Order: sequence, then C-alpha cells, then structure tokens
Amino acid sequence: MLALFSRAGGLAERAVRRFMPDPFVLVLLLTLVALGLGLATMPAVGGPAGHTLLGKGSALVKEWTEGFGNPEILKFGLQIILIVVTGEAIAASPPARRLLAWLTAIPKTATQALLLVTVFALVSGWLHWGFGLVSSALLAREVGRALKARGVAVHYALLGTGAYTSMLLWHAGLTASAPLLMNTDKNFVSDVLGQKGAKVPLTETIFAPYNLVACAALLAIVPPLVVAMQPKEATPAPDDMPAAAPDVPAGAPAPGTVAEWLDRSRWLPLAVGALGLTFLVRYVREHGFDLNHNIVNVTFLMLGMALHRSPVAYAKAIGQSVRGTAGIVLQFPFYGGILAVMKFTGLSETISHAFVAAASPKTLPFFTFLASVVTKSFVPSGAGEWAVEGPPMLKAARELGVPYGKITMAVAYGNMLGNMYQPFWSLPLLGLMGLKARDIMGFCLVLFVVCLPILGLALLLG
Repeated sequence: MLALFSRAGGLAERAVRRFMPDPFVLVLLLTLVALGLGLATMPAVGGPAGHTLLGKGSALVKEWTEGFGNPEILKFGLQIILIVVTGEAIAASPPARRLLAWLTAIPKTATQALLLVTVFALVSGWLHWGFGLVSSALLAREVGRALKARGVAVHYALLGTGAYTSMLLWHAGLTASAPLLMNTDKNFVSDVLGQKGAKVPLTETIFAPYNLVACAALLAIVPPLVVAMQPKEATPAPDDMPAAAPDVPAGAPAPGTVAEWLDRSRWLPLAVGALGLTFLVRYVREHGFDLNHNIVNVTFLMLGMALHRSPVAYAKAIGQSVRGTAGIVLQFPFYGGILAVMKFTGLSETISHAFVAAASPKTLPFFTFLASVVTKSFVPSGAGEWAVEGPPMLKAARELGVPYGKITMAVAYGNMLGNMYQPFWSLPLLGLMGLKARDIMGFCLVLFVVCLPILGLALLLG
C-alpha cells in the first residue's frame, strides 16, 4: 500500500510539473473559459442588439471589467491580505520563532519531519487559516533547512505539500468564511433565509458533530498519507530559498533621540495590543464564542503587535510578509471579474443546477459539495464562492427542507478540498518556501482523491 501511494505521488508530481502552468497563466485561462461558458449560457440583454452574439459579448465584457473594481471584492481582497500579513507577523514574532525553533529541532528523520509539518499545518489551519498557512510554511522551510544541514534527506516539495494541508481543513475551522458570514447579522444572503438578519449559528456549521468527526478523520488520515507519498529520491531544500524573517538585532546601540526611543519602545506596542485584546475579552463575555471576520482580524492584529519588541519591529515584520502577497494582489481582480461574469450570466446557477437537478433532501448536500468543487476552479476565495454559490443552493435547500447549516458546510467542504487542485492560495506558501505550484500540486491531487469520499460521506451520513 505504501509503495502504491509513493508511485501515485511520484506520477502525479511528474504530470503536474509537465502540464501545470504558472497560477497567473491559469487565472487567465480560467477567465477565457468563464467568458466562453458565460456567453453560451447568458440570456439576451437590452434591445435587439442584445440578442446578437456581438451585443451579448459586449455586455459580458463590460460586466467582466466592472468586476475588477467591485468594492466588495476589493474590500475582501484587502481583508485577505491583512489576514496573511498579520498571520506571518505573528509567526515572525520572537515567541513564535522560539516555538518554531523548538519544533524544528524535534524531527530526526524525513518521516518525522513530514508528520510534524503536516499535523501542525492541519491543526493551525483549523484554528486560523492565515496564521496556519504562513506559520506552516515557515516551519516547513526551517525544518528543510535544518535537515539539509544535518545531512538528512527529505523531499522538500513534499514538506511544502504537508504545510499546504493547512488549507485542507480551514473552511471547517474557526476562521471559515461561509459559516462566519452566516453567523453575522444582516449578511448579504440573509434574505434567502426568509427574513432579514437571520443567522445560522456555529453549532449547525463549524461545531456540528458531523463536521468535527470529519475534521478528526482527516487529521488521522492525511499525515500518514503524506509520509506514504515520499518518492524514492529526495529533493533537498534549495540553496537560495528565502532567508528567515529578521528579528530585532541584538547589541544595537542605545537610542539617542526621543524618536529612536519611541521607535524601539517595548511598552508602546504592548500597551496598544493589550488594550485592543481587552475588546476580545469583553466580546467573548457578552457574545460567547460567536466569531466573525472582524473579530478574527482585530484579534490577530493586536496579538501580533503585543508579541513584537517594538513598533518598528512589527512594521518590518508586516513589510516582510507583504511581499508574499504579490500573487494575491495581481490575481484577485481577475477573480473579481470571473465572479461578475458568473453572476451576470447565471453560470453559477447553471453549474449548481446541473448537480442538484436529481437531488433529494438526503443527497442535496453531497451534490452541493460536488458543485462547489467545480466552482472552486473559477472562484478560489471561500467568501467569493459563497457569494456566487450560496444563494442558489440555499434556495434549493429551502425548497427541499434541507438545513441551511448543512448546505453552508457542503459549499465550505468543496471550497477547501478544491485547494488541493486550485493553487491560488498556495501563493504565499510558495513565496516563503521558494517553490513553484507545480512542485506540490501533484502530491495535492492524491490528497484530493483520497479526501473527497471522506468529506462526501460526512455530508451524507451527518
């Protein structure tokens, strides 16, 4: 069995290295596919000219380009960047770096290293996807560097795959976009539920028993599977991989001016960060563990500030991590355009209806899950996909009497599993580890095939 997974991982890796283009090339290809499918499915628009192919194409291109400037998409893009950079800033703080250094010294063999990185990634990604993605990448990078220095052979790209599994559980965890949005008052799909301001509590989504069981199953299965995919020949960490994030230099001269003293002040970020975190304490006391995006972002921003030794150190950590978001900055507007095309043409509902046409109340969540896997190709963002796919699926759930929470998690499962073939969210990890998408996506495809039936069964039996 181990040899089977090793061969499968090796074959998938070689195939992906040969045929997978750069993620930006992929988004351009997906743009053309979305425009083509949208043009084929969209109804006539406007006057007589809107019934012609040229007229429909002109209207479609207009919607596509306007999608680049969608304020909600741009706002969400900034939120995503903030999650990534604050997560990396926490991972680069002195306490976190000491923890990572301690973890790096644990593995003595390639198998131990792969298990450590993958388990850490799955758990941290469930807790916070931004922190999990970044800290797992940093851990994998430093483990690869340490093992190479000790002369221990480990497949560096497979370490990167283990780190990327943080995105395999994220949409079932504490920072899951769709469940948190549905637990927010007056969210943009609340009218589908029959009344303004209606919410779906986290007990029906993230903390539902079937979801916790599914997460536990993946936590038990995925790490051994990553180990089993080790190729016969290890590919070590590259010599020119990115350096570790800089810390505050030791032995620096004492500040000579008031400005320098403020720049290096330990109490200033600690005081502001601690003050901000009192908000979290008050919120939990008043609302319980009722999370949403704003709560999570404020918490990590303030926590990162409190963990760093000075305002300048925190600013440098943020600046260091921003460079890893270049792919997000470049590609997110294009996905905004794809989202606009799918909404304008009804392509999202067409894809959804193709999967749910023959569904029953029992099978609707499963078919929704499959539809979400397909939609992931066009809209990699969890919140973006929920904006596209959530309303039509909730309407179907209302007609068939299916719990809204189950449909929410079905879309979430498809979105997070889709990360194993859609490389968009690997961009920060690839930048930190000095890898390319084709280095890890072959292994990820094996994980995709194995995990799909597990998540599908959770929805059918839950």
